[in-house]
Amino acid sequence: MKKGNLARIREEKMKIELKGISKKYGKTSVLSNVNQNFIEGVYGILGPNGAGKTTLLNIIASVLSPNEGKIYYEDKEINELGENYRAILGYLPQKMDFYNHFTGYDFLKYMYLLKGGKQKNPKQLDDLLQRVHLYDVRNNKIGTYSGGMKQRLGIAQAFIGEPKLLLLDEPTVGLDLEERAEFKKMVKEYGKIGTVILSTHIVSDIEETADYILFISEGKILESRDNDYYKSYMEEHDIEGLEQYYLQLSGRRLDDSAIDV
Repeated sequence: MKKGNLARIREEKMKIELKGISKKYGKTSVLSNVNQNFIEGVYGILGPNGAGKTTLLNIIASVLSPNEGKIYYEDKEINELGENYRAILGYLPQKMDFYNHFTGYDFLKYMYLLKGGKQKNPKQLDDLLQRVHLYDVRNNKIGTYSGGMKQRLGIAQAFIGEPKLLLLDEPTVGLDLEERAEFKKMVKEYGKIGTVILSTHIVSDIEETADYILFISEGKILESRDNDYYKSYMEEHDIEGLEQYYLQLSGRRLDDSAIDV
């Protein structure tokens, strides 16, 4: 990370701190010495498929363990926090499995209970189903849902319990324009009270929601700054958008067709 990037973070209380995170599969390096701090707000991670975005989120979510490095939440290592760390997480993986014999509502209720919910009929579940346009089919079995409906259900479960840290991996795949607009509104609202880390190669998702942007390529963070910096820089240097900026920075396109990891 270049000197001065997200400098104001050092003047505020850290929420999530990544120190020297590296991950290998055999001899293949997927992440290499990733150092990054996160506070409240929306962080967009931009990079092509295969850049290491999914692996990074899986490690932050404690689904994977790094070969090297540590992650801290409010100055405590997440491995020591255990369930207390997972309790503050909301996570939408790139590929999510569902119990197809569950109804949409039953699935959210199940996830709510897993996260330690105690209410018999939590109002938040109905509210989330309304926001993702699934309320009218909440009692239908998930096996009857389309791919886009399942994606929206996955988004809803990530928001259950108002997690302090929300991790979203390629969240708008399969959503139509109206659904994507509502999702972006949810993310922007949530970034005012929590930390959102949004991983995608869809530039507009980042441009319209992120307070901070991280560019990643070949397992390394090339640069991370606040969105206002990029807007000013691109206007000053006549750069058409974030994709062109990334291309100049890395020499790769965001839509490179490789298997994401």
